[in-house]
Amino acid sequence: MTDTTAASTSLRTATVLLSLVGLLVLVTVPAGAHPFLRAQGDGVGIGEVRVDSLATITLDLAHGCGTEAAGDGEDTLEVALEVPEWLRIVEIIAHDGYEHEVEVTDGRVEVITWLDAGGAEPAPTFDLDVVADGEPGDTRYLPVFQGCADQSYRWIGTPDEPAEDPAVRVRLIESDPDSPPPPEEPFEDPDAEEEPLEEDAEDRDGPEDEEPAVEADPAPTDESDAPQDDLEATEDDTDALAAQEEDAGGVSPLLLALLAVAVLAVVAAAVRLRGRGRTPADQA
Repeated sequence: MTDTTAASTSLRTATVLLSLVGLLVLVTVPAGAHPFLRAQGDGVGIGEVRVDSLATITLDLAHGCGTEAAGDGEDTLEVALEVPEWLRIVEIIAHDGYEHEVEVTDGRVEVITWLDAGGAEPAPTFDLDVVADGEPGDTRYLPVFQGCADQSYRWIGTPDEPAEDPAVRVRLIESDPDSPPPPEEPFEDPDAEEEPLEEDAEDRDGPEDEEPAVEADPAPTDESDAPQDDLEATEDDTDALAAQEEDAGGVSPLLLALLAVAVLAVVAAAVRLRGRGRTPADQA
């Protein structure tokens, strides 16, 4: 074998090896450019989830903001996972350095948000116990938001709805016959902080924080609402009028006044006649 032939053979061998290494990297580390699901369990590959089985999945953010190098970049301060209808969350496993919040409707988790709690890292991983619905071989997607101090990604792109950053790709595979039956109870998360009820909030912000309102005395609307002093005065006036009627022998004061005027008129006429020297008797 000549030196030229040996060199050509070595070059082809090196090219094949480099191609195999590149393919291996693409297959085993799809997170070099975007988040992915780690392989969990026997017979489960990267990005695969068994259907109708209680399974643990690991969401791997792969890298921080500002780079595509695995495990590198800015610290991830916030991660939000929008849970699609085909995926049911059974348990959210706590992760050191992050705390999580959940949005739950009718016992179903719709959104999970992880927030930095003093231990942020560029590429955190989060474990979830889930149950996936669908047919083996189906391809599904998980929308994920990743936020850092100065940059963020919206991993939401799919073949049907393209976007700048691709969503996490998931391939459904056959169920696990040895998996325990999926629980049917509504989701309950003992680690998530619950929002206080409105009544509890009012109790905490009650009398100590607000001055009690001073109620004005309502204006009297009828005799039953009138002040007691006015009622007593009205009763006294009634008693006085009754006493006057008794003193007059039951005669009306107006009639007495008229009689008095008539008497005075007769007296005045008599005085005038007498002043002329004639009396009513002389005149008759």
